[in-house]
Amino acid sequence: MKKLLFLLLLSPLLSSAQNNIPRFENDTLYTSGGYKIYKGQNLQFAGGTSAAGYFKFLKFHSGMARTDTYILQHSTLLVDKVKNFKYSGNDNYNIRISGTATLKDGKKIPVDFTMDFEKASTGFDGLAAELTLPEANSRILTATADIRKQPVPTESQKEKAPADIKKILVADEIKKLFDLYKAGALTKEEYEAQKKKLLERQ
Repeated sequence: MKKLLFLLLLSPLLSSAQNNIPRFENDTLYTSGGYKIYKGQNLQFAGGTSAAGYFKFLKFHSGMARTDTYILQHSTLLVDKVKNFKYSGNDNYNIRISGTATLKDGKKIPVDFTMDFEKASTGFDGLAAELTLPEANSRILTATADIRKQPVPTESQKEKAPADIKKILVADEIKKLFDLYKAGALTKEEYEAQKKKLLERQ
């Protein structure tokens, strides 16, 4: 019963968090800021952010047998395939993309690469973004990156929250418990015990 209670209380947090987590569905990549990458889309590259103009967040697939990513500076890519979505930890999200790049001199070449799309689209560690996004998406992704950079509050900082806010939060949790009790998910004893714990935390 306690597990059920925990899951019911946590589910709204999980559903809202999923909207900010990159995901890959139906051959479409959804970034944390709402920007999508899919077949038929045109991606616009900015400059590579290394001193020599190479892209830091984009690497050609080994099958291309080349490493000169600097050729993609200020080019446009017509996406043909999006696949192999991966998360390797430390906010490193990768996707494999293939398509036709139109270089800045007008030449068209087939390309196949993996890209850390979150860092490429927002910039990282003081580096500029390597993808040029439409203005609206750019604002969303920049805001998302700023939120991620904010320090996580320590336990002592949490304790400094005003008493009124704590009371509101506790009252909200008690209301949720009461709703579960009314719905039959909790017995009266379980409801009273959980309510007592919440009130003791104030």
